[in-house]
Order: sequence, then structure tokens, then C-alpha cells
Amino acid sequence: MTLTKTANQFVVTVSGHKVDMHKGGSGPPLLFLHGGGGFGAFDPIGGPLADKFTVYAPSHPGFFGSERPEWLSTINDLAHFYKDMVQVMGLEDYVLVGHSVGGWIAAEMAAMGHHNLKGLVLIDAAGVRPEKGEITEIFMVSAATRLKLAFHDPSQVPNYDVISADPTPEVATVIHANMEMLSRLCWRPYLHNPSLPNYLGGVKTPALVVWGKQDAIIPVECGEMYAKLLANGTLKSIDNCGHNPQVEKPDEFNAAIAAFLGEL
Repeated sequence: MTLTKTANQFVVTVSGHKVDMHKGGSGPPLLFLHGGGGFGAFDPIGGPLADKFTVYAPSHPGFFGSERPEWLSTINDLAHFYKDMVQVMGLEDYVLVGHSVGGWIAAEMAAMGHHNLKGLVLIDAAGVRPEKGEITEIFMVSAATRLKLAFHDPSQVPNYDVISADPTPEVATVIHANMEMLSRLCWRPYLHNPSLPNYLGGVKTPALVVWGKQDAIIPVECGEMYAKLLANGTLKSIDNCGHNPQVEKPDEFNAAIAAFLGEL
């Protein structure tokens, strides 16, 4: 659910609010924003991203038992919060990567201003509403159902037995709290911002949109929309893959990311 605490974990204070930050790797800065389920089985600070970048991976306010500012109640609010955090940390010419709801936050941040943004990567991102399909309901279903929706073919997911194991009471409490915060942020309108498509055309930053072609939560149609709306957006859809390509198809995912980042 969350990254293991290491010596590379520290706290960033933004407008008086403390944010747990994980850091790994070396090189130019890269900010990774996790999805509504946390980091899951993906470790951004210890994987291939950290081979060429200094990866910063914060835990969102209100997730993993952390407090949140009273005024923070929407994804747009959270995007403003992280823009302030980027300034506090002094990140320049950084790469912004976000998965699912983290991708939505990243898209909002890019739309707010991208003068110091070197590259944008959206992974099965929420934020836009499909014109033909639907975004699947995830709040009113069981954790087991959400897990089934997260992957297209569990047999190809490394350590799926660990991922699917019954959580301890402590972890179950964290999952419940995360979902409560997630619903606070994006229940209505459901997992999208109707205005966001109108902002994205102004984002000139090179952008890679990575999507599991069989995503059962946010359809690949949304990936096609993002790639079309972003001025310099490119879609990489990964076949035989669901909502978490970084976990379900790591080789293809890492190859796509590496090719994109290598051209920045």
C-alpha cells in the first residue's frame, strides 16, 4: 500500500502542512504522484525511473493516515497544493509522472502552468470523461471487486498472490481511509473535471500518455482523448493490460517510459 520507510524518507512542509516524501535515485528531478490505491506494488524510487532521475514520491495529504488542510477538498485544490510544494522544493526542469488520480493531478498542474516542466507522463489517468464509454464505479464495490478491475490478467502480474492476500487489520484501516479521502476529492463530478479538456490545449510540454488497452476502470478512450487534447501528446497503449501497466506489463511500460524520457 505504501513505500517502506527508509533513510530516504523525509518531510516537506507546505503552507504549514507536512507531506511525507520518498526519494531515490540520482539525476534530474522527477515527481511521481500515486493513484487512489497508493503506490501498490510499484516502487518509483527503487525501479528504472531512479536509474536516471532523482525521483520524489509524496504521499497525498489525507492518505496513509496523514492530515490534510481543511481547504483541500478537490483534485484542483490538490494540484495547487503540489504546485506550491514544487516551488518550496525548488524543482526546476522536472518531469511530472502521475498514475490514475495522480495522473489527473498532474494534468491539472500542467494546465495551471508548465514553464518549469520538462516532461509529462500520464498513466491511465482519471480527469476526463469518455464520450462513448463510462468510468467504472469503484467506491460502492468491495475491495475484492476493485482488485479484479485493476488487472486484465492476474496471471501475468508479479507477486499477485501477495497483492491479493487478505490485508491485516492495520492495512485494511489504511485502505478504508484512503478510499474515504479519494471519495472526498473526486466523488462529484465522478473522477473527472468537466473543464479540464478546455485547459489542456495550452500545455505545450512533451507528454506521453500510457494506457492499459483493456483498462476496466478508466477506458482507453480517455487516453486517446488526453493524447489528442495535449498539444504535444503521444499515446502508448499496451495490449493485454489493465489499469496498472507499471505492474501488469512492467517491461513494456518501462520501455515506453525510457524511450520518451530519453528524447527530452
